[in-house]
Amino acid sequence: MKLRRITALVAAAAIAVAATWSAIAEARAPQTPPQGSTLVVLGDSITWGTNYFSKSQSRLAASNHFEKVIVDSRWGRRISGLSSTRYSGNAALKQLTADGVRPTAVIVALGTNDVAIFSKRREYAALIRELMTTIGNIPVVWVNVHRADTPSNVNHSRLFNTTLERTLAEYPLASAYDWVAVTQKDPKVLDPDKIHLTSLGNEVRTQVYLDLAAVLAQRVVDQTTTTTIAVATTSAATTVPVSTVPTTTVATTTTTKP
Repeated sequence: MKLRRITALVAAAAIAVAATWSAIAEARAPQTPPQGSTLVVLGDSITWGTNYFSKSQSRLAASNHFEKVIVDSRWGRRISGLSSTRYSGNAALKQLTADGVRPTAVIVALGTNDVAIFSKRREYAALIRELMTTIGNIPVVWVNVHRADTPSNVNHSRLFNTTLERTLAEYPLASAYDWVAVTQKDPKVLDPDKIHLTSLGNEVRTQVYLDLAAVLAQRVVDQTTTTTIAVATTSAATTVPVSTVPTTTVATTTTTKP
């Protein structure tokens, strides 16, 4: 009975924060994964938690939206600015590509550690552009930041998120996902440290990744079709609403504790 109650609670929360987006994702998702498609999820300790506790990588693989899924997450990881693949998402992605990985879509879930270090819009914009340059011209969804452990980090998170939206507008294939709205709708997803996630939060976040993967898979198909028929199209970057933005081969999980 307890397990059933937990399952019901998780389902209710996920529906409450992402019902419309899930419907959109399901409707738009391709029936089979695009040929040669690879989804990379770049994250920090929050994504590490979703993978460790809610098995996000294996569930993304089972959803069959991409042929291959790699969830690369580390505790303490920042967007860029470091050479260590453990602490830099940019360095980690460069290492993956050096190892032969060719992402066709990316979910970025980074910035939480950066807002505790940097405080200026230009600093955030430079970090975002650096990683986006490494990612290249492929579909991207960047999950925005909720960090409420100190008043300054609350302010820094808000500035980062507005900077993220403005900067991603420079990239036609990129959009932001409003994770902040999820946490505001149901604060029970947050751990008492006001950064990491509860069991419920890990489940809801994993569902978000599943929904984003479905939409990204369709974007990959759309991009391929557009390229094939040589029709130029440009779409403005948007913020994916909360009620918003896969895989048969499970890559080696690249998550470690601190």
